[in-house]
Amino acid sequence: SGLWLGVALGGLALQGRDKATFVVSGAIESFGLWVEQLIAESTGKQGRGILPVAGEPLGDPDDYGNDRVFIYLRNADEPDEELDKKIDALGRAGHPTLKLDAHGASDLGRIFFFSEFAVAVAGWALGINAFNQPNVQEAKDKTNEVLAGGELPSPDPGDARQLLGKAEPPHYVAIMGYVEPSDEFDAAVTELREAIRAKTKATTTFGYGPRFLHSTGQLHKGGPPTGLFLQLIHDGDEDVEIPEAGYTFGHLKNAQAIGDLLTLRDHGLPAVQVRLEGDPAAAVRSLKEEIV
Repeated sequence: SGLWLGVALGGLALQGRDKATFVVSGAIESFGLWVEQLIAESTGKQGRGILPVAGEPLGDPDDYGNDRVFIYLRNADEPDEELDKKIDALGRAGHPTLKLDAHGASDLGRIFFFSEFAVAVAGWALGINAFNQPNVQEAKDKTNEVLAGGELPSPDPGDARQLLGKAEPPHYVAIMGYVEPSDEFDAAVTELREAIRAKTKATTTFGYGPRFLHSTGQLHKGGPPTGLFLQLIHDGDEDVEIPEAGYTFGHLKNAQAIGDLLTLRDHGLPAVQVRLEGDPAAAVRSLKEEIV
């Protein structure tokens, strides 16, 4: 079954269905974050890859372009009838849907192995090596270069409205938040993602920085050049010195953000930086009204 799933994902990606959208019900909803790294870091290279989409609210069939495939990890022990109906509707509308039964947290070992096997096979189908990460080091090197310069550079932030003007399938919008994680910020970003999808049908992803650099960051630079990158930065009220480093964690975070922005642009990819002021969730909601 892992072989079958890998061939299906790889074959669909070669046909343009390269946005693997995960719908996970029940006790393992956070599985999406794990599989996000597995797929993005394993397949995003040599201009090919599969974009994992996690944490996106499920929409109606007309909300999506023709670049999606839906993977539904269905809670077989406590089925969600409403979710079942939505997935069935997507399938009837012509969107590829793959249904996999899951049996709660105790089933994770099987699901992990199954997923790893499938992604290795998908890499074979795409003609790439699923076991390296050649572009992760690029952002690290650029960050070290920025840090070595002392005072942080101020790159041109770009125009977020203009960026989203390009958003339509097969493009995707990667929202990258160098922000303190919170439920409220997650909710605001979800609203932004839904608004972008409603207007453009483009796929959106979201990741907290610098964590995402070791997952979707590989696919951003090494995968298909269809990404539009919206970088959100917010400096909190507190900061802490890094012992013996000569700078703070806040300085390091900003250096990582700048390093990633410059690396994306070095690859010829459109990337915009927005600095959020005040309450970050409120700032994202204001940004949504301005640009979507």
